[in-house]
Amino acid sequence: MTTFWFLFLIGIRPILSLTEADLKRSLLSSAVYDPSVRPRINASHAVHVQLDVHVVYIVGLKEKESAFDQACFIYVSWRDEYLTWNTSDYGGLDSFVVQPSVVWTPDVTVYGRLDKRLGLEFGQVRVNSDGVVNTKFLGLLTTQCAMNSAHFPFDYQLCAFLLGSEIYSPKEVAMEIKSVVQLESSKNNPNWNLDNVRKIAEPPYYWQVQYCLQRKSLYLAVLYMVPTFMHAVLILISYIVPSEAGEKISFGVSLFLSFMVVLLQLNGDLPEMSTAVPALEIFFMLHMTSGVVSLVVSAISAYITHNNSQQTVSVNKVKDVSTATTNEKRRFPNVRQRFRDTSFLNRAGFVVSLSLILAANLVMFNAKLKSSGCT
Repeated sequence: MTTFWFLFLIGIRPILSLTEADLKRSLLSSAVYDPSVRPRINASHAVHVQLDVHVVYIVGLKEKESAFDQACFIYVSWRDEYLTWNTSDYGGLDSFVVQPSVVWTPDVTVYGRLDKRLGLEFGQVRVNSDGVVNTKFLGLLTTQCAMNSAHFPFDYQLCAFLLGSEIYSPKEVAMEIKSVVQLESSKNNPNWNLDNVRKIAEPPYYWQVQYCLQRKSLYLAVLYMVPTFMHAVLILISYIVPSEAGEKISFGVSLFLSFMVVLLQLNGDLPEMSTAVPALEIFFMLHMTSGVVSLVVSAISAYITHNNSQQTVSVNKVKDVSTATTNEKRRFPNVRQRFRDTSFLNRAGFVVSLSLILAANLVMFNAKLKSSGCT
């Protein structure tokens, strides 16, 4: 009995191997099959190619190069009328796998791709007994993305690319994106959130795949906005410091230098493009302007205080003590004399700085409000 089963197993293995080999030779022989010819018996009929795009992972956006990197699956299927057989004639074999160069494959072209080749490089091809051929592209896809940084860091970016055939017309090869699937792993990018992905038909030649990406702004908000708010509080406090104090100007200069340090860090994170001014940059510049106003007011107040003290020393008249202690309000006959009063300058500078700070916050609130999705 053992000898029988041993001979049976030895005998059946070459039969299965020959069956698949015979099938490939009968279908893919150069005498009967040409991989450069469209797989239609009637040449007037189009080859219908179905595409399924699966977004695996969002690598990120290269803002300086306006490039969008993603890892994706693109499943491709079509029907080859020359590759059909009866499964019962080949021991129930209903499919086999070959290299893509052996059979006809559609030239699926990605328009807007930044790589050297626009076409997709397919993996191995599975041929089914009913003539349906399946293959897929798996890899990194780098495409162009026209970015708009007006609402940075609360911005949404709309990235898209086109799929179509470069060689064949729609009457020869009709492509259709059947589905676009967003896998759970595509949400793991630390800087970008894939809000949605959709397909749009652009007849008669192309299909467009659009990605709506939302920037995760928590890191940038904590890194830049929170310290800037702290600087704004210190700028407003600087108006309380008396003009006679010599540290008032040095305090303002220190605040301005700290702004410059943050600005150097900010330049490395801001997108380098001239299409729009980022909201975060406007926010930061308005806060810097309020600091400059505070420093200018402090300098003018110190100058006025210094001049008044010199004029007081040069006067040889001695005022009565009772007159000096009276709390009378001074009235200035014109605006020029009013600007010589340091208290008025401090109040005016406080109002201007506070207005600039509120305007900066309004810019960020407007950017957050308007940036609510991709259009």
